[in-house]
Amino acid sequence: ALLSALILGLAGLAQKKAARSKAEAEITQLESFVTDYQMKYGQVPPSDAALAAALAAANHSLTNKTDPDQMPTDPWGMPYEYTNSSKVTFYLWSYGGDTNIPPTVKAVWIGSFPAP
Repeated sequence: ALLSALILGLAGLAQKKAARSKAEAEITQLESFVTDYQMKYGQVPPSDAALAAALAAANHSLTNKTDPDQMPTDPWGMPYEYTNSSKVTFYLWSYGGDTNIPPTVKAVWIGSFPAP
């Protein structure tokens, strides 16, 4: 019984690590897309809706398949968050999937995010 509990615990940890790695990779892809957008249009997308529309227009692999007008979702099914603070600065992050931790606890967040 102890061995099976240990194996299940390790499997759960591996799944969490895989989901976090996937989110990190997807955020890197999205950051690259925003940078390319900035080079093309001279500014970053002005909103998450504009970013979602640009992803859909480019037929990007991370386009939200359920609703292309919405941001793509992270491995936990929550939308990635995006905001810009100027025409050249943006933040893109995931809350890290742990819905039991308040969103103000940034230790579990993945990506770049605005200071409080």
